[in-house]
Parts: sequence; structure tokens; C-alpha cells
Amino acid sequence: MALTNEERFIASCLSVGEADVRQKLNANRYAGQRAVWASSWLEQLESGKSDATLAEEISSRLPKPSGNRYFTAILALLFVLLLASVVLFLEFR
Repeated sequence: MALTNEERFIASCLSVGEADVRQKLNANRYAGQRAVWASSWLEQLESGKSDATLAEEISSRLPKPSGNRYFTAILALLFVLLLASVVLFLEFR
């Protein structure tokens, strides 16, 4: 029994994995019917996952903050100094 084109494509998706398929789909490397099959396959995978797993995957795809703590500390210090200046100005006006 011969496999259909869709079945062969899904088998190739299984062999390369979800991340690779998602990356290729987002980069528009699948055209026409293959894009539809890839989207459908990814939807089936996601529907089988728990809510916790989906939330974890979505948060891992979000861009991470740069983590530059010095810059954040300097901004916070400047903000506090600005507020203190405003308070002093209003009191001794």
C-alpha cells in the first residue's frame, strides 16, 4: 500500500520534529498544500498537550529581557532623584 503525499510529508515532519517544522513554516519555506499540512499537524500536536506544557512553550518563545541590571538600577536611581527634586521644589516654593 503506497503512502499519499500528505502521509509522506507528515512522516517527514515527525522525523525532523516540531521545532524544525514550526521554524520552516514561520520562514515560509513550505508552500501551498505543504503549509496547510504543516499547520494542521502542529495544531494536532498542540491539541494533545496539557495547558501547562503549552504555557511553558509559549513563554520559552517570548523574547527574554537583556538582563542589564546596572542600566535598570541607574534608571531607578534617576527616577527616585527626580521625585525627590519635585517634592523638595513643591515644599520650598
